[in-house]
Amino acid sequence: MIITLIRIFIIFIPLGFALQVSQPYRVVGKEGEVSLHCSFGPKSRLEEMQVSLYKGSHGRERICSVFVNLSEPYFTTDGTVNCRGNISSGRVDMIISGLRGEDTDLYRCEIEILFPPPYVRGVGKGTVVYIQETPNCPTASSLSQSQSQRQTSEREAVKDDLGPLPLLYAILIITSCSFILQFIICKWRASSSMAPMLSQKESYMKF
Repeated sequence: MIITLIRIFIIFIPLGFALQVSQPYRVVGKEGEVSLHCSFGPKSRLEEMQVSLYKGSHGRERICSVFVNLSEPYFTTDGTVNCRGNISSGRVDMIISGLRGEDTDLYRCEIEILFPPPYVRGVGKGTVVYIQETPNCPTASSLSQSQSQRQTSEREAVKDDLGPLPLLYAILIITSCSFILQFIICKWRASSSMAPMLSQKESYMKF
């Protein structure tokens, strides 16, 4: 009985040692991105571990989770909110992107040492991550661009409204020119027809 208890104690005693994970108290993100680091110990040689990030003080809303082989310490995850970073000696540095103002909350790091044994796990107390909202105020460039677009649309609208006028002016000019030309031709024909009649009258008077 005593030997059995000793064996159980030897087997399960490593599980009693929780991994100590420490995090900064507060970090501020900008433009939907924030840098977060989690330190852990002991700092002995590690080969395989699991890194997870949870949102909320007691919730289990997992933001990202990744298995890392320390031979390639860089990692990245996909999703609406993604995490990327690297693991160095006793430290996980990650960048969380895709966050919004409503994602301001407490974020906790969970680190699991998978190899070499024994398996140990630790969860940090959490970091308050504050995400600044980006105001939707127009910039000077956007104002000038919108103003130029508005002026262009107004000019196009005026052109559309005055579209038939140039054609009407051209028709009036052509019509006026044709009338003037016809008048000149008629006058010339009349003058040319009067010339023989005058010459005939002059010859009759001579007789």
